[in-house]
Amino acid sequence: MNGKKSIYFNQFCRNKNYSYLCFDFRGHGKSSGEFTDYGISDWYEDLNILIKFLNIANPILIGSSMGGWVAILFSLKNPKKIQKLIGIAPAPDFTIDLLWKELNEKNKKKIKSNKIVRKIINKDFYYDYSPQLFKNSRKCLIRNINKTFNGETIFFHGGNDHTVPYNYNDKFLKKKNFPQLLLITIKNADHSMSDSYSLKTISKFI
Repeated sequence: MNGKKSIYFNQFCRNKNYSYLCFDFRGHGKSSGEFTDYGISDWYEDLNILIKFLNIANPILIGSSMGGWVAILFSLKNPKKIQKLIGIAPAPDFTIDLLWKELNEKNKKKIKSNKIVRKIINKDFYYDYSPQLFKNSRKCLIRNINKTFNGETIFFHGGNDHTVPYNYNDKFLKKKNFPQLLLITIKNADHSMSDSYSLKTISKFI
């Protein structure tokens, strides 16, 4: 909730007099719980419960990276409840299509032995990948969902994204999940897509 994108879109919506809601999934930001205890199915349920509890009708759903996977999942499972889907470097199925492929055999054995794998990004940041992340995400794989979301769909990617390749979601060009899909690549943007040019470009589609 304190991320640069969330703050920017909050202010953008205030200026436009749009209703705006953002939240932290379990194990993220200000929410309780440990990230390593959950997976995509849990975070999908967080979104589902919020929309039902607050009786939010026909929203524009925006998800970034892992949140993009959750947003894609929700739009396909509830196609009539969403007006528009915006993915910011969305990473559907990343547990098997990205993460598992980059783990070495030693770390794969750790996951299979119910141990946590730590990936150090730099001296101040790291990711912890748990068996729970893989297990809880299996039934949420988009590749296994044949449903369709007919609303406007825009996926943004950064040409300088070293986490989710800019062509990662080209696979949806051949699939029938999103008939109104628009893929936009911003040349010098990284995975966060938090630079001012990316944020201004994304906001044009809200």
